[in-house]
Amino acid sequence: MHFIKANGAPSAKVFKLKNVDLAPHATQRLGKTISLAEMTTRKHYPGAHLVELVLNGQVQRLGEFELVAA
Repeated sequence: MHFIKANGAPSAKVFKLKNVDLAPHATQRLGKTISLAEMTTRKHYPGAHLVELVLNGQVQRLGEFELVAA
């Protein structure tokens, strides 16, 4: 996940899900919920935040979302 910093530049933060070994053509559903609540360790700034998935070392872009100031 690429969060927007105070200066407007993106900063990557990696959230590890788990290691999964699958047989060929097998499937596994994975999910992750990330809180956008303000914390003492992380402040969220308005802008486009990019979401990516790293699978077998390959980066897959999943999309982005726009965080607006309240």
